[in-house]
Amino acid sequence: MLLFDSLHLASAGMNASQIGLQVSGQNLTNAETPGYVRENLLLETGTSRKLGNGTVIGTGVQVSGVVQVIDRFLEERLRTANSDMSASATQEKFYTELETLLNEITGNDLSTSLSDFFNSIDNILNHPENLSYRQMTAEQGVKLADDIKRIAGTVVEIQRNINTTINDSANEINRLVKKIDELNRNISLLETKDGHEALGLRDERLNALSDLSNLINIKTTENSKTGSVSIYCGSDILLMDGVRNEVFVGARKENSDDTVLAELCIRDTMTPLDVRSGTVYGLYQAHSKILGGYIEKLNYFTENLIHEFNNVYSSGQGLSGYNSVTSLAAVDQPDQPLSVSSLNFPVGNGVFTILVNNKPYEIRIEVNESPTADPFSLKPVAEIRGTSLNDIVSAIDGIDDISAAVNMHGQLEIKADDPSVEFSFANDSSGILTALGINTFFTGTNAVTIGINRTVLSDPGKFAASDGGVGQNADNGVQLAAMAVASNAALGGKSVKEYYDGIISETILAGGTMKSIVASNTLYQQSLQTQRDSISGVNINEETILMMTYQRMFQANSRLVSVIDEMLETLVNL
Repeated sequence: MLLFDSLHLASAGMNASQIGLQVSGQNLTNAETPGYVRENLLLETGTSRKLGNGTVIGTGVQVSGVVQVIDRFLEERLRTANSDMSASATQEKFYTELETLLNEITGNDLSTSLSDFFNSIDNILNHPENLSYRQMTAEQGVKLADDIKRIAGTVVEIQRNINTTINDSANEINRLVKKIDELNRNISLLETKDGHEALGLRDERLNALSDLSNLINIKTTENSKTGSVSIYCGSDILLMDGVRNEVFVGARKENSDDTVLAELCIRDTMTPLDVRSGTVYGLYQAHSKILGGYIEKLNYFTENLIHEFNNVYSSGQGLSGYNSVTSLAAVDQPDQPLSVSSLNFPVGNGVFTILVNNKPYEIRIEVNESPTADPFSLKPVAEIRGTSLNDIVSAIDGIDDISAAVNMHGQLEIKADDPSVEFSFANDSSGILTALGINTFFTGTNAVTIGINRTVLSDPGKFAASDGGVGQNADNGVQLAAMAVASNAALGGKSVKEYYDGIISETILAGGTMKSIVASNTLYQQSLQTQRDSISGVNINEETILMMTYQRMFQANSRLVSVIDEMLETLVNL
């Protein structure tokens, strides 16, 4: 009877060694498989048996299971590190794109265009009577405006591409969460059925969780009874107990322009997903802060360049005057005070001068701010008073040899009554000429809309370099040229050139800082990955030794079977 027990014992040993060889072989063949977790054979002593004489003997070895060798806490930390690394790497990528677009290390950049434009005005000062230099300034103005629009347009296009990528990310997140949900179900089914870990399915789930962590920040918890995992993104639940919350793409308006950021939201609650890291967070930051921050600064710079340059320019005169002029801007209520108009640039109390054949006529502008009513009072708001566009028309009509009207589009039109009469503008202290777009150089209001007045392009002689009358001097050009280096209150005391150089410096500095953050995050992630590999990765040498051990174990148990067989044969032949 004991011989049969020994035969069973040897059989169990051979079975364990075969399974051990299978596990080692599985590890060796997957040594280079990404995301593979090393498997380990669990062996335990068989239940002891008591003989009739009271002797207790062992029954050999038995396989209690095959499990993954994994540190779940380390896996969670690694996924967090993946999210942080992806977020910073994405931002660094767009800083590099922006720096490439600005092209500041070459001579074909916006800083060079600014310098060339203001330098061309210096040439007019040296040759005020030469039309070719005024033509050159107009052309340099076009190049400057085109460069600004090109940069702004490209930034906006990149932002649109980011929105498309965010939309693709939403689809990928939903796909991965659905896949993990399906894996949860299969794992729960297999593990509750036979009591062993569903190893291949768990590897697949770990890889899906890793891919998900590259997109967004996630935290997971595993149900010890069913083996299924729940997934959280910040304070939002993506998966729990078989219930999935899908994400969809909403839209969030940014800044004061029409820029829209695609934003991941929870479909059921219609609330933004609590994204704090990962590629999607990096895309958010790139869209809003990196590109959005730059375009906001560029818009502010461009708006002030247009406003401040036109303020000086509009009070000057060229080599020839106007026979007619139409304002570029329109007023929707010409009979109402200018304080309630829809003009893009401010108008204040002051005067401007119309020169008719160089004879000055002053037009006074009075702008009263709209009084604010007391919110706790029932008294009506006081009547708004001030100069209207129609008042300006009446004042100009009172000047001999010219007339004015508001056309059907709300634009101010001024015409000479006789072709021999020329008029021009001077000494505007109210800002009305800039606001209406009369006798201005730049058009538009920001980096996307900036342009050059067609009047100057078609007739460079009208470039307003004089401040003493038509064709009298170039003193207004001196002020225009000085804007490149002169302190400007609207730009925080910086000159036009200094302010833009400051934008470039801030962008390059922020990009350099992000490169350092990427290097730090990458180093940390790699250190965690090394720890993970040392625990869950396959060591070929160790597995080879294990394989040889199981081989010797099988041979020893085979020898035991042979011995028992010989003993049984001897017993039978007695």
